[in-house]
Amino acid sequence: MKYIITESKLEEIIVNYLNKMYDVNNIDLFHPMAYDDDEEWEDENTIIFYETDDVDSEDYDNECFTRYDCDYFDSNDENSKYCPIVSVDDKYIRILDGYFADKWVPVFKKWFEYHFHLPVKTIKTVD
Repeated sequence: MKYIITESKLEEIIVNYLNKMYDVNNIDLFHPMAYDDDEEWEDENTIIFYETDDVDSEDYDNECFTRYDCDYFDSNDENSKYCPIVSVDDKYIRILDGYFADKWVPVFKKWFEYHFHLPVKTIKTVD
């Protein structure tokens, strides 16, 4: 049996699914440490978003996605043309692709910008 669904209805379904998949009230973020010779610093050009149930938790095992700002990439790096980039964790990509094929990607971009107030040019769905 074939169903016809409008684009706006599909977008609504994907947004609802994203809201159930990611509890934005329990998503925290941090800047990972970068290292160079004997120095270390917080890499302000990278933000790792992870889900936690405990406000005081620093358990970064449940990583959801990572955002790379344009300054993260060297000017000759191919990715510099597509930044800022959000890379979604593989476990979520498999689920979203399974339900929505690639239709979720532009919806995720809008959803991410709405909830985290950060611009995104590209959603990276493969390594």
